[in-house]
Amino acid sequence: MNEKYKPSEIEPRWQKKWEKKPLYKAVDFAKKKKFYALVEFPYPSGEGFHIGHAFCHTIIDIFARRKRMAGFNVLCPMGWDAFGLPTENYAIRTGIHPAKATKVNTDNFRRQAKQLGMSFNWEREIDTTDPNYYKWTQWIFLQFFKHGLAYKAETPVRWCPSCKIILANEEIVGGKCERCGAEAEYRRQLQWLLRITKYADRLVDELDLVNYPDYVKKSQRDWIGRSEGVHLDFKIKGSDKKITVFTTAIDTVFGTTFMVIAPEYAKKLINLVPQENKETISNYIAVALKRSELERQTEEKAKTGAKTGLEV
Repeated sequence: MNEKYKPSEIEPRWQKKWEKKPLYKAVDFAKKKKFYALVEFPYPSGEGFHIGHAFCHTIIDIFARRKRMAGFNVLCPMGWDAFGLPTENYAIRTGIHPAKATKVNTDNFRRQAKQLGMSFNWEREIDTTDPNYYKWTQWIFLQFFKHGLAYKAETPVRWCPSCKIILANEEIVGGKCERCGAEAEYRRQLQWLLRITKYADRLVDELDLVNYPDYVKKSQRDWIGRSEGVHLDFKIKGSDKKITVFTTAIDTVFGTTFMVIAPEYAKKLINLVPQENKETISNYIAVALKRSELERQTEEKAKTGAKTGLEV
C-alpha cells in the first residue's frame, strides 16, 4: 500500500466497481423489511454542488448505509427539482436556455454526487421537467381540485421586483431579498392554495399513533397550532366597522385594556384614523411591512407600535 492516500487515483477505480455491482439498488418485492430514505432534491440552478448539499446528503447517506447493514431493503433515490423560478432566473442571468442549462447542471451534480461516494439508487433518478414525472403532479392537482381541496384566494405575499418572484419568509433579510438585495414589496396576489387545514384535527390526533420523538410531535402540534375558543367582535367607535378576534379565554375579555392590530390590517383601516395620527401610522405601516413575518415574530427586541387614535 502506498504511504500516501491519493483520492484521484484510488477512488475512481472503486467507484466504477461499485457502479457495476448494484450495491445500492432497492429490490422490488423483496422479503426484507423496507426503508425509504429521501433527501430534498437539489435545484440544478447552480453549476454544481455546494457545501450544503454535501452536508445534508452525507447525513442521509450514512443513515441509508446503516439501514442496509441492519438488513433493510433501502430505497434512497436522487432527483432534480429542475422546474420553476430558480431555473428561469439562472437562464436569464447566464443567457443559457433552461433545458440546456438543466441538462449540463444535472450532469455535473450527478458526477459530483458519485465522486463523493453517495449511495443513491441511480436507477430511480427523477427529473421534475420529465413529462413522465410531471404528468403525475398534474394528475394529483386535478384530484385536489375535484375534491374541493385546491382553490384560489387573494393572500398577502412578499414580492421581489428584481427576481420577479414571491419570497418565503426565510428569503427576506432586513426587508430585502436575500438573493439580489432588492427591497421586498408587500402585495396581495391571487394564487392557488391547498386546503390542508381540513386535515388539521386528524394530523394532531394521529400524532399519538406514530413513533416520533416527543420533541418532534410537539413541534408538529405547535406548527399546526390547533386551539379551541371563540370569535369575538369589537366594534370600532364612530364607524360601522368591527374587528373580529379569536380568544381561548373568553372569561378574561372584561379585563381588556388595549388592542394591537397587525400592520396589514391597520392599512385597511387607515381612512378611519384621525388626521393627526395618519402620517405616523402610514410611516409605521410602511416600515413594518418591509420586514418578513418571521423577522417580526422572532426578533428579540422591545415591541414597537404606534397609536391609531381609534377606540373599540
